[in-house]
Order: sequence, then structure tokens, then C-alpha cells
Amino acid sequence: MIRIAAILCAVLALAAPAAAQTAAKQVSGEWISLGDVAPVTGEAAGILIGPAPPAGQTLSLDPVFIVATAKSAGVLLAIPLDQPILVTRTTGNAAPANVARTANPARQIGGTTSTSAEVLVLVRDVARGAVITEADLGWQPANPARGLRPGLDMGAAVGMEARRMLKAGQGLQAADIKAPAVIRKGDPVTLIFSTQGVKLTVDGVAQNEAARGDSVRVLNSYSKRTIEAVASGPGEARVN
Repeated sequence: MIRIAAILCAVLALAAPAAAQTAAKQVSGEWISLGDVAPVTGEAAGILIGPAPPAGQTLSLDPVFIVATAKSAGVLLAIPLDQPILVTRTTGNAAPANVARTANPARQIGGTTSTSAEVLVLVRDVARGAVITEADLGWQPANPARGLRPGLDMGAAVGMEARRMLKAGQGLQAADIKAPAVIRKGDPVTLIFSTQGVKLTVDGVAQNEAARGDSVRVLNSYSKRTIEAVASGPGEARVN
């Protein structure tokens, strides 16, 4: 596995003016692949080398590192080792499409299904953003006059997050809960891009709240660009 910190410290630097005379390779995406900097095709071309520079800027790559990275993936390269390889990030990239949210898995808890004459209610106050537990819930007879109408069963409510402050005695409805967030706006997030045995990570900051499997926008701390990713756990998102 290749850590992005090692890549940045060891092989990536802003190109020096002295190297400007070498024709730079151009990339348009967030990452540099082997096919962008070496004469390879097929699956080998998709091997990741590192993150692309900010738009309009140029990076200098160590050819020895590129050869070593390719060799670790079973690809042998014959390229000059006495001069750096320059990579320029082009401008005007279209923003990627939002990642579709995956369906939440069904949850079942034994012995918690009510009859149609009972309504699931809160037995104590639940703060906004708190995860609902079995201890927060109970059953009461349906009573339209009190606003207690059939809604969720306990299996669908436990483990979900309160959208707003919920009061004791309130009947619980689907609009009151949502899948629990694993990333909050402003949280530090580790972006992960992995393919063909290569794993790259880079730090960023969440631009919105997201549950596991939700789309999340993350500001890449290195390139200062916002990337669409999928929340995969607390403080972690994967780039497709």
C-alpha cells in the first residue's frame, strides 16, 4: 500500500523553473495514473501514481519512483532515469456526478413488533442527532385524539438518528428519524482511493453531513478542490 504522505514527501514537488523546458504530461482528473506518465496500455495504465496538482500547476515526478511503483504491480518499464517527469493539471474539469445513496439494510429485533392497536412512542426526551435505543421507546394504545397514530415499528427505529429534538410521549414517525451520520460538516476526513492493489489516502474536510453509504463532498486539503466521495465510516470516505 502506498501512503499519500510518503508520495508527497518523497516524489512530488512543484516543478522548478529549470525543468520547465521538458514537455509536461497533462492530466485532467484528481489522480495521476501510470498511463499518464509512461508508455503503457491496458490495465497497467490504470495503476495509480499519486494525486494530481492543483489546476494549472505542475508537479515533478521522480522516474525511479515510477519504475519502482510499476514493478511492484508486475509491470517493467524502460524509461530514462536521469530527468524528472513533469505533470500539469489542466483546467475546466467538469464536476463528477453525485454518487447514488445505497439503500439502508433492513433491521429486525426479536419480539419488538407491535399490534395495529399500539403506537411506538418515546419514553424520554431524545436530543437532535442522538441515536435511538430500545430504552428510549415503548408502546402505547393508539389514540388519534392525542395524535398517537400508527407509525414505525421498533426494529425500524432502533439505531436511527433523531432529526430534531423529540419529546417523551411523542409518537415516533418516519419523518422524525434518519440514518445515523458517520461524518459531520467540518469533520476531518480521510479520502481513500484504491484500485489494483494500490491504495492512496489524502486528508480533507467534510462539506456536508453524511450517513454510511451517503454521498459526501470533501475539500481536498492538498489540491483545495472539492471531491465527491461515499462515506464509508467515521471520518472516512472512498472515492469511486
